[in-house]
Amino acid sequence: MDTQLSQFYGTNHVPSDIELLEIERLIAPHSARLVHLEKDLEEAEARVVKLKREKDEILRVIRPLKSLSSLIRRFPREIMELIFINSIPTTTFGRTMFNICHAPLVFLRVCRLWREIALTTPQLWVSVELAAPVPLCYSSVSPQDTKRQQRSAMFLVQFDQWLKRSESCPLSITIRGSPSNEGTSTEILASKLAILSHRWESIDFNNHDGLPNPFTGIVAQSLPILKRARLTAHSLTFGTGDNRDFGNFLAAPNLERLQIQVSRSSHALAKMPINWTNLTHLFLDGLCMYHQDISSRNEPLTASGVLPVLEKCQNLQVFSLQLTPRNSLPEPGPQVSLSNLEALNVAGCRFEMDHLLRSITTPRIREIHYQPCFKVALPTEELPFSAAFPLTSFLQRYGNKIEVISVNLHIVAREDLQSWLECAPGLKQLSLGPEFETASVSSMFSVPNNSENPFDDSCIALLTPNRDQTHLCSDLRIFRCSVKGRISGDAVLKFLKARTDPLSVRNGRPIEEVWIHQLPYDFPFGDLSDVEDVDEMLRPIREAGVRLSFRKSSYFLSRPIIHGPPYTSGPGYGIDFKLF
Repeated sequence: MDTQLSQFYGTNHVPSDIELLEIERLIAPHSARLVHLEKDLEEAEARVVKLKREKDEILRVIRPLKSLSSLIRRFPREIMELIFINSIPTTTFGRTMFNICHAPLVFLRVCRLWREIALTTPQLWVSVELAAPVPLCYSSVSPQDTKRQQRSAMFLVQFDQWLKRSESCPLSITIRGSPSNEGTSTEILASKLAILSHRWESIDFNNHDGLPNPFTGIVAQSLPILKRARLTAHSLTFGTGDNRDFGNFLAAPNLERLQIQVSRSSHALAKMPINWTNLTHLFLDGLCMYHQDISSRNEPLTASGVLPVLEKCQNLQVFSLQLTPRNSLPEPGPQVSLSNLEALNVAGCRFEMDHLLRSITTPRIREIHYQPCFKVALPTEELPFSAAFPLTSFLQRYGNKIEVISVNLHIVAREDLQSWLECAPGLKQLSLGPEFETASVSSMFSVPNNSENPFDDSCIALLTPNRDQTHLCSDLRIFRCSVKGRISGDAVLKFLKARTDPLSVRNGRPIEEVWIHQLPYDFPFGDLSDVEDVDEMLRPIREAGVRLSFRKSSYFLSRPIIHGPPYTSGPGYGIDFKLF
């Protein structure tokens, strides 16, 4: 409100007596109005308090009613059991940490119903780890301390209850090379599990500390249902004739899946007390020991040493092999038929890989992972050489049955890619580069010295359908690429639009998933500053249900920009070798 006193606002003016009377006259009506407003606010606040009290009373009445009618209460018990079982974060080999904040122990703390369901669902308690909780292992209290002894005794009681809750279900045993203590020793826990050896279905022995096998007293005949064994040890030998450390597991009569790290002569593999005919999954890692003792005089794991073993594995379906390097070309050998093999992962020395791929016959193969870890040339080999040649040669023989190809190379030449695609017309999933590899990746993977990368738009064009021409791999559904190259946004957009166009894919199905990482810095996708523009360009692709992920090679961007439905990384149409 403008008055003659407005000119003095914000100044140091001292009002006169007349001006003070004028100020009082101007304030009077506002003061009266302010009194009414304060009274109205008090009444409104009192009403709000009353309304909140009424609201709380209503909520007190309806909350138990809503709880009674909640959807989770109406779930059949069988559904709740399945939810509980699938919520446990385990792989094929159970890994239980006895943590009350994780399943299944957390289910005991929610409500009476959940506790009752958890305690009467034996499948929740089949994963057992042979290790005491960390506080008991690393306690600074004296071993003679009474409280520590009480905690150890309580843990043993809980361990017994865990085993009792599993009832008669098959058990998955995990052994880690962790320290023990006098209060709760590995021997005590092992003795409790040894009594139940007839229920062991899988065992994962990862002994990095070189501790002895606590189950040497168990004979193979007491492991009638043991089907899966993963044996890892840096200081124990697998290749000796007696196999005193793991012979009981290796000789289990019904063993079907075996993963071992071979530390000594590969020729001793055939002497292991294994029923090779029963095996459906076999993983042999000869690289780990090569890393640990590169100066070892023992003969490394080679294709020549593995082929006699494969000749016995007539029912093998999944095979993973990591071969150590050699200084000479392997001698040619007889052909080995693997009539049931469906998935193959080969890594390591490319000369050994080439020897292996040339020496096996795989009429039912549908998936291959190729990881040449040692890019070296032999004295008799002329440069330049192609690290992709063994794979190309293999696909020329069996590519018409291949549905999944995963190639872990830093450089993928257009000529090699075209050869692979032409050899595999029924390809459903293609993965290029190490980032999306679903098999173990060796840390000795060499980085080429040549900085020139031939992966560019012409490679993407090979995968782009054309309405007027027949195109390669019309049934491609998953494409993952982490090979660093020079790819333009236009080429990727053309590829995506063509792969979602029913007229372009013809008899094939639209693509389901596209991940392209290690993109150039100036690539239009994968930058937070242009998300809105990218969303507009990719709207038709997203509406078609395609899962998209783009990431630039710049280290400033720590996470990929994801467009479309949420996705989870996984094997897709292939096998996740890491889960074994």
